Amino acid sequence: MSRKNLELARASTDAWNRGDVDAVLALCHPDFEYHTSGDFLGLDPVYRGHDGFRKFERDFRGAWESLSVVVEELHDHGDQVAVLGTFEARARDGMTVRRRIANVTTYRDGLAVRTDAYADWEQALDASGLRD
Repeated sequence: MSRKNLELARASTDAWNRGDVDAVLALCHPDFEYHTSGDFLGLDPVYRGHDGFRKFERDFRGAWESLSVVVEELHDHGDQVAVLGTFEARARDGMTVRRRIANVTTYRDGLAVRTDAYADWEQALDASGLRD
């Protein structure tokens, strides 16, 4: 298991929850790609590079008064880590959302190079080959 990659995944999620996009990007390669799940309207399918991820952050957070990802499981598979969690948010209109989400991140040389977001855990585990 890559303890380092697990630590990077946890640190990135913690930074995201704080709204600290600079701390997230400090853990990402300059050519990092974020592939969205397609479940949230108004988002591009892919955001590339640090500037692209900053755009994703603005696009995504704009609808929410508050949001966080509660990490429930971390799965390591060499250069990939699956973060399985629960997305909890309150929209600006007061609506609340609580749903399962997953991110599978590929790491190279201690930096995230790609993250694929999924709307459910099973899909993420299947797509990444992380299912036992």
